[in-house]
Order: sequence, then structure tokens, then C-alpha cells
Amino acid sequence: MDTMIIPLVAVSLPMILVPLILLFKHVGQKRQYQHLERMQAVKSGRPLPNSSQTPGPGSVVAIGGGVPAVSIVGALIATANFPRDVDHLVPLLGIVWSCAAFISLSGMATALILGVLAHRAHRRENSQTLEASAKPAYDPDLFDVASRGY
Repeated sequence: MDTMIIPLVAVSLPMILVPLILLFKHVGQKRQYQHLERMQAVKSGRPLPNSSQTPGPGSVVAIGGGVPAVSIVGALIATANFPRDVDHLVPLLGIVWSCAAFISLSGMATALILGVLAHRAHRRENSQTLEASAKPAYDPDLFDVASRGY
């Protein structure tokens, strides 16, 4: 068995490393393109592109509804697979269902917090106007003190 580990590791390392390296390269390139787009918008006086990465309403609903549903289904499966002739069945069921309840409440609290944060970010995004993100106007006569007689 020990002699089989070396070829398996040798085969699995490139299968793990190559996708990770390509992913990191793609993420870096995407970040560079976003930076260039932002700098071009600043130079031309256009409003800055939206750079907030807030989770959408679908992800908040998936966390708030999906996590409790999956934890309850997991607790049901665990309850169905317990042998009935065990002396300590009630404490085991209590542990399983209390863990499911804790995970469900944590998922719903996380979804609530993400929903509030997304609402605040959306409200702040809508309150910004074109003038707030546009390049400020430069008036060369404003700084010309020689023609004013000073």
C-alpha cells in the first residue's frame, strides 16, 4: 500500500496545482482589468463603475432558507439511521437536533445580516449621483493670480 501512495500523489499534484495556478492568474488579470477600467473612467470624467461585490438577494435567500432545510434533512437522516435498541438514544437525538437547530439559527442570522448589509449598500449606491463620482472640473483662471493684480 505504501508504494502506491507515491504515484498517486505524483498524479494528483498536477491535477490540483494547474487549475489553482490558472484560477489565480485569471483572478489577477480580472483585477488588473477592473483597475484599468476604473482609471480610464477617472481620466475621462465618467462615473466610476460599480465595484461593490455585495451578495445578491438570491444568495441571501439561499443561505436563509437552504442552510436550515439542509440541516433539518441531515438531522432527519441521522435520526432515521440510529438503531432503536440503544440505551442512550434520547441524548444522541438531543445532540443531533440541537446541532441542527444551532446551524439553522446561525444560517438565518447570517442571512439577516447579509440582507441588512446588502440593503445598506444598495441604498448608498443609489444615493450617489453622477456629480459625486465624476472628475472635478478644472478652471485654469481660478489659480491665475497674475492677471488679478495680486
